[in-house]
Amino acid sequence: MRIIILLFGSIVFSFSAIAQQRAPRWEFGIQAEYGRDYYHKEAAPMGSYEGAIIDFSSNRSWGAGFYFERSLNPRWSVLGQVGYAQKKVHPQLFHMYNQTASQHLLREVHHRSAVDAGLRLYLNPPSKIRLFVDGKLGANVFMSVVQHESTYGRRVRGNVFGFQRVAPVASASLGIKWSRLTVSAEYRDDLTVSKRIGGMSEISGKGIFGKVGFALFRGGM
Repeated sequence: MRIIILLFGSIVFSFSAIAQQRAPRWEFGIQAEYGRDYYHKEAAPMGSYEGAIIDFSSNRSWGAGFYFERSLNPRWSVLGQVGYAQKKVHPQLFHMYNQTASQHLLREVHHRSAVDAGLRLYLNPPSKIRLFVDGKLGANVFMSVVQHESTYGRRVRGNVFGFQRVAPVASASLGIKWSRLTVSAEYRDDLTVSKRIGGMSEISGKGIFGKVGFALFRGGM
């Protein structure tokens, strides 16, 4: 009986060691997000038609991208993300042309891209379902604005109303990881206001998003 117990114990130990050796040290995957952005607009100079509404939000924001995670030890890892996002915003909030034009604008969509990197801490590393928190720094890039008018149809405004295109951003996440699947909630905040050419209104943003990621490739030691 002792021999059987010892044999069984050695088999279990061997499989455990093999599993630890084969535990992925890095992974590359895809991810998607959905949430809402909240904006604050600094009032424009006195006498301007802008600045009437200073706090507003996107109707919806969604995005997709790629991520890379590299394990440093069982608790800590480094990660980087790059992605693209669309943000549907009510027309005439970022920039107002005139009251006549506002009657013809049907919808407005902002196209953005982002890149960030940071550290992730796993709170219960031995578990199959691991709880984590992470923090990241990066940049938010304002690419273009697409407006739809009842008369002229789709119009692309590549100058993004004269706003600064690149803004530094910080984010923090709380989530769970199980095998190749990652689910998290993320909070983002612009570190500076987005200035505008000519000293007009300035805008800063923050947002809350739900995210789902899936590892496509994983590597060992």
